[in-house]
Amino acid sequence: MYSIILPCYNERDNLRLLISKIQKILKNINFEIIIIDDNSEDGTEKMITESFSKMQNLMFVKRENKIKSLGKSVLEGMLKTKNNYIIVMDSDFNHDPNDLLKIIEIQTKHHYDLICCSRFLDKKSNDFVLRYKLSEYYNLLIKPFLNSKIKDNLSGFFLINKELLSNLKSNKIFYGYGDYYFRLLFYLQKKTNKIYEMGIVYNERKYGKSKTRFLKTFFQYTYQVIKLKFNYEKN
Repeated sequence: MYSIILPCYNERDNLRLLISKIQKILKNINFEIIIIDDNSEDGTEKMITESFSKMQNLMFVKRENKIKSLGKSVLEGMLKTKNNYIIVMDSDFNHDPNDLLKIIEIQTKHHYDLICCSRFLDKKSNDFVLRYKLSEYYNLLIKPFLNSKIKDNLSGFFLINKELLSNLKSNKIFYGYGDYYFRLLFYLQKKTNKIYEMGIVYNERKYGKSKTRFLKTFFQYTYQVIKLKFNYEKN
């Protein structure tokens, strides 16, 4: 059985459509959806209650901590599941739900511990060209610091074997925003070589506005990359 974690903040309209699509795409797969709501203010919880109350394989969790954190939301979702395989994806359609079936098929056939979805393998994107290129160049910039073999260290779309989480120090990884993902990859690449990178096409969000602010994110992530490398070498 697979657990699909959907961290969200003010993604009511996207979630309504995304959950329905996942149900159709994975109709022959044993799965559950875990929604981790980071204190949304747009009526997300009400929508879930009204539209999906009869869906038995859906769990809705509202974070009690008022400090918003994508990293902590993902960790909370991981701790809620008892299944061996976890898939984490965005709730705004940047990540195509049609890729879920491909991820599961690859894992079922090859038994990878980690499948990372990469925007930069097939060099295709439905996102804004400038944002795509900036992300690609930034990944090239940070890869040497992270000593990473993975092309896309920031996509946030991945499958993981839950057993890999057992010896990780979660407080050193799961905090902040999307930077949690390159910290997670940094440590996982030292634990297993059963890793596969799968090409995906990155899409524009369906509804709402992006919460990412480029300059703020650039400085925040760069600081975290340097901090991660320095602290690891120090220890």
